[in-house]
Amino acid sequence: MTARAWLFDVDGTLLDSVTGTSLRPLARELLTALRERGTPALLWSAGGADYARRRAEAAGIADLVTAFHVKAERDGRGHWVLPTLPPEHAPAVLVDDQPDEVPRAGEVLGVPPYVGPNPRDTALAALLRRLPQRTEGNP
Repeated sequence: MTARAWLFDVDGTLLDSVTGTSLRPLARELLTALRERGTPALLWSAGGADYARRRAEAAGIADLVTAFHVKAERDGRGHWVLPTLPPEHAPAVLVDDQPDEVPRAGEVLGVPPYVGPNPRDTALAALLRRLPQRTEGNP
């Protein structure tokens, strides 16, 4: 099976890193577009899988997320190590506000840190444009 899941960091990437309560603009649209295309959207966090789930629930996006994982350890270069994932969760794309710390397990897409609520933030617009267009009868 070919990797096709998208793996997102939580704090600073999808949610603001100051209050943790502001969903980054276009996050819901991006996650919805992935769901419509049958692409698994995964969240992971150094705070743990339960933390990622709670943040997603509070932000109202948990229903758009396939699974939640922990960032538990780093390798000798300071990169996060992917947890053991089922084959269908092998990430094709990893999205993070600290891309230098992400394992090179797929295409790494860095976004500027989302520090505080900012309705003008457009960092996820480029990711939305990367998605293939849906065609009738083909998600």
